[in-house]
Amino acid sequence: MSRSNRRNFIATLASGVVGLGVAGRIKAEPAGARSDQGGPSAPKIKKFNPLGKTGLKVSDVSCGAISLFESNVLRYAHECGVNYFDTAEGYLRGKGEVYVGQGLKEVRDKVIITTKHPYDFRQKIDRASVIKRMEDSLKRLQSDYVDVAMAHGVGDLSPLLNNQEIMSAYDQLKKDGKVRFTGFSTHNAKLTLKQALDTDFAQVVLVMYNHMEGKEIEPLIKAVREKGIGTVAMKIFAGGMQGNLKSMVSPEVSYPQAAIRWVLSNPDVDTCIPTFSSYSHVEEYVAASGRPLDRAALAMIIRYRQQAHNLYCRVSCTECLSSCPNNVAVNDVLRYAMYFEHYGMEKEAMAYYAEMEPGRKPLGCGDCSGHCEKACPYGLKVKPRLLHSHDILTA
Repeated sequence: MSRSNRRNFIATLASGVVGLGVAGRIKAEPAGARSDQGGPSAPKIKKFNPLGKTGLKVSDVSCGAISLFESNVLRYAHECGVNYFDTAEGYLRGKGEVYVGQGLKEVRDKVIITTKHPYDFRQKIDRASVIKRMEDSLKRLQSDYVDVAMAHGVGDLSPLLNNQEIMSAYDQLKKDGKVRFTGFSTHNAKLTLKQALDTDFAQVVLVMYNHMEGKEIEPLIKAVREKGIGTVAMKIFAGGMQGNLKSMVSPEVSYPQAAIRWVLSNPDVDTCIPTFSSYSHVEEYVAASGRPLDRAALAMIIRYRQQAHNLYCRVSCTECLSSCPNNVAVNDVLRYAMYFEHYGMEKEAMAYYAEMEPGRKPLGCGDCSGHCEKACPYGLKVKPRLLHSHDILTA
């Protein structure tokens, strides 16, 4: 489906949905399909896509392992057809990689594993330390190699690409067979995807893309995909607030499935990585594989947008930052609060917040007139949200 046809298709669905009132009445497909004999069976991945020009084929619904507490969940996901698993050095303080290694060691040659490493360019980085960090990740993953190694949380590619120690380390890791492909994850896709067009380092990119933010980067997603770069979507649930929105607590149409189907309706997205923290997550998310975006799914998307519009802090938005006289990292603080309240990652969110520089926390917001609220283009009550975030993240 072409970009223009997809846009027209979604617009047509939206116009037909508004007057239907069907979102609360149409039942979602059950998470598990039924076998021909009438017995229950696990849902299966129905679609695989090329990951850019890597030569790899990935399940359209894949696994993010940011908050995983049972490695057998990953094995179950693989049995359901999931073959792409994303983790990072820092997830669960290294335990994320451990869980991935434990869950997938017996099927390592049948799966694709990505791990990510952040770099602080304010500090000296040497080639040996980059290689050692990767080798430590491989030990935790119980693997001789990773399929994709990403620089994590890149806001600007220039410092990364200009650091010869890091570039040399990745080159060596590739020569040694410890890394097959390289790339980066980003919350600043407007800049970094544009930069990715001018480098061969980025063979796979992980970008935030969902129905409430990301439309503006679709031309860039298309451009990098046309260059042959694999595209992976994260934070696809737009905050995952459905459990706290009263009319969506027990929806008959599954919001997570609708959100997945919206993301995958973009043919320039190779796969998405919702977090699989339980067997029920696996079944619900995998059941969305290969399913088109229909009126019922779009109706749920519209309901969510209406209710979350002035509640969801768009992670990629930076409009309020320059307005803050105290240089508070507004989007990071609210992102950690999102992890705490909606992702079930209370301890991790508190740990991330504890590592922030004190000067970047909302410690003086109580006496501020609320410059951030005036700057917010979405009408969020930013100041009370910051104060609340500080309270829950330091409790």
